[in-house]
Amino acid sequence: MRHEKLSPGLLLAFEDYQREGNEGLVTHKRSLGIVASKGIVKPVRSMVFIYCNEQADLSHLEQYGIRVNQDAGEVRTAYLPIEALDQLSEESAVVRIKPSRKMSLRMDVAPGKVKLPAFKNKTGLTGKGVVIGVVDSGIDPNHPAFAGRILSIWDQTMTGPGVTEGGYGAEFKDKQLTVSRDTDGHGTHVAGIAGGGDSTYLGVAPEAKFVIVKTDLQDAHIADGVRYIFRVAQEMNLPAVVNLSLGGHADAHDGSDSLSKIIDSQTGPGRIVCCAAGNEGNDNIHGQAVIGSGEAVGMRFNVPNQSSIVWLNGWYSGKSKLEISLRSPSGFVSPWQKIITNGNPTKDYTLLDAKVQVVTPGADPVNGDHNFFVQIKGRGPLPLVPGGWQLRVRNASSPETRVDVWTLDPTGSVLFTGKAALDNMKIGSPGCAGSAITVASYTTKTEYKDIDGSKQQVGLKLDDISDFSSEGPLRNNTQKPDVAAPGAMITSTMSADASFDHSMMINSKFMVMAGTSMATPFVTGLIALLLQRDPKLTPQAAKAILHKNSSIPGKPVGTFDIKWGFGLINTENL
Repeated sequence: MRHEKLSPGLLLAFEDYQREGNEGLVTHKRSLGIVASKGIVKPVRSMVFIYCNEQADLSHLEQYGIRVNQDAGEVRTAYLPIEALDQLSEESAVVRIKPSRKMSLRMDVAPGKVKLPAFKNKTGLTGKGVVIGVVDSGIDPNHPAFAGRILSIWDQTMTGPGVTEGGYGAEFKDKQLTVSRDTDGHGTHVAGIAGGGDSTYLGVAPEAKFVIVKTDLQDAHIADGVRYIFRVAQEMNLPAVVNLSLGGHADAHDGSDSLSKIIDSQTGPGRIVCCAAGNEGNDNIHGQAVIGSGEAVGMRFNVPNQSSIVWLNGWYSGKSKLEISLRSPSGFVSPWQKIITNGNPTKDYTLLDAKVQVVTPGADPVNGDHNFFVQIKGRGPLPLVPGGWQLRVRNASSPETRVDVWTLDPTGSVLFTGKAALDNMKIGSPGCAGSAITVASYTTKTEYKDIDGSKQQVGLKLDDISDFSSEGPLRNNTQKPDVAAPGAMITSTMSADASFDHSMMINSKFMVMAGTSMATPFVTGLIALLLQRDPKLTPQAAKAILHKNSSIPGKPVGTFDIKWGFGLINTENL
């Protein structure tokens, strides 16, 4: 086993599997692309990203059960028995193996707020001749707002022969479209904002065609979905824009993660991706400390009652050397752990009130920075001790060093406290992709009447940036988000196969939702209009147009803010 080729999180999961078998992978299923076997015959499998030579031939790995989904490229996705990670790590062409991680899903008044009707009346643009791709929870193919405009659905959650981009899932076209269903409803709502055709709740690009990917939210499969949409559009000689109203924080927050790199490699003239900034604006999931040479700091975080596991994802400069330790609420402390470059960088510590695992490898070859990973679990059947924990970090190198850490517990309720908590850098993958247009949420409506005629109100400030919208910049100081668009409260299409509370429903076909998930398809639809006008429009040119026509209230055009980006879009002069 070449331990140094496995990213810290994947290595930790592999260690748990070797020590505890299938039982050790239960908590890793969501975070590390683990597919546990349902019986004793089939092996536990994992979805991973492989970093390798661009033209490397990896077809011979099939003999070990390693199925690589692409024949070329520096970053590819693969599906393999977890035991085969050993063999894969020994492959000379493979530089790094990173896990697939499961991400989270993130129109009546809104268009007028950004002068969209005036722009569409002036230009006559409708999105005709453009493909809108939506990678999400699926779509309701029977909804009249999409009648005759869905070209295909790749349902990655169903059993089937797959598509060119991956030998899994099932593709549906024409009359077979109705086989796939959106039981969550998020994807249907998103698609309606981007291009729904209803006369009352009209989407931004009502004549665009749709290519839909119903995903299981593993980012490796999301990457395959992006490839699929662009390939289908290319075969039809049509430009395409892909909507990704989803995200996660198990990355470096600098655009070097696997999904972001694939997005950057796939985009170009007539191929654009729009991503949600995220909805963690009110959550202290990010901690930061600046540590002088020889100094040590404690970064406090709170663990609520009944938490079963906590993960911490830390990053700092590859020029520095930090040592890591954990202190429990009861005062028990793990030893300082240095960077380990020879052998396995994973170490286990059994405290009297918890089990702690720390992974401290050498610098990540993708971005050159250090990534450490911490896992904390209760002892045996006991839950994790709640209360104030402390991540202890000591600087063993000469320069002053900044460390950034994100909490990754499954519930999203483990948060930094005190001086460690920093209300920025909460845009994760894929919103940190350099080529992506990353969208913040602006509140255009704070009250509405539901299907029962009851007045519903939300605690957001009208005509202002939504307080839940995640802040930038990225860890490398790249300016994100790009722009803000209407994201609360937005009326759009409702899936007939999903269940919603009456308070969210307007009628039997439409409902209200809020989030950067809703702001993103607004921009996706807008990009579809611009692609109709210029089918060779590049991501960079699209960003320049949006930045030029966006502003923060009371500030000059071109002003950037970590919450607003370059401000709310004004489409009138696009």
